Amino acid sequence: MLVLNYPHFRPSFEPRRLRAPEIWVLGEAARRQIVGAAQKPKLDLSRLIARSRRLQVNGLAFETHWELGRAITDHAGNPALGVVEHDESWPSAALISLNGELIDEREDLARSTAGHELGHAVFETPAWIQRSRQPSLRLELHEPAPERRFQPLATGAAPVKAVPGVPDWREWRANEFMGALLAPRPLLHRHMFKRAAALGIPMVAPEHGHELPVIAGQKTGFEAIETLAIDLAEIFGVSIDFIQVRLRKYGLISGR
Repeated sequence: MLVLNYPHFRPSFEPRRLRAPEIWVLGEAARRQIVGAAQKPKLDLSRLIARSRRLQVNGLAFETHWELGRAITDHAGNPALGVVEHDESWPSAALISLNGELIDEREDLARSTAGHELGHAVFETPAWIQRSRQPSLRLELHEPAPERRFQPLATGAAPVKAVPGVPDWREWRANEFMGALLAPRPLLHRHMFKRAAALGIPMVAPEHGHELPVIAGQKTGFEAIETLAIDLAEIFGVSIDFIQVRLRKYGLISGR
């Protein structure tokens, strides 16, 4: 069973607003429970699914049921990469579906979509379940949400915006969880340091002296950063864009 806890409202089980580092802690905690003692950077998709079929979030236990080959369209009829759903006829479960037709043979896209949808399940399913048990809560929610969350085609590490200039906090939250799940900051930092040293990329001491050096962004050209990102993407089994965003968000490139 995957056990996670985070600040939330009672009795609705709606999550409180979390900062990115707080979400990273949750993603890293989920990864530790999924991989155990294994230290391989590339998270195995089948293991991720198998170890997250039963969850306990803030003391509320529920199951997840995964479908990997389903064709998915959103409310507007547009193709979507994934969806998390809750049905009151199956009150203590979440259905997580990945669009196998869109994902095709892209292992990195399957991995990131699964991590993203798991993030939605972790943060949103408890409130859905609680509403099914106590219908009166529908009028008391701090942050009302539909009981279906689609992952649009713009998947990956960058926040998805539903309206220009207005962030979709649930998509951002699921992305940050997925980022820390697939490439935790400490693990990415270690592998970045090794590859950057091998490539001769200049590095500087970070603000926290006990950490490994970070990339000297002002002294490093675009091509060198791209080569590093390509290497790390292969190591972690994710996209190049994913790595570039994680390096920036984690503060592993100084001066950028």
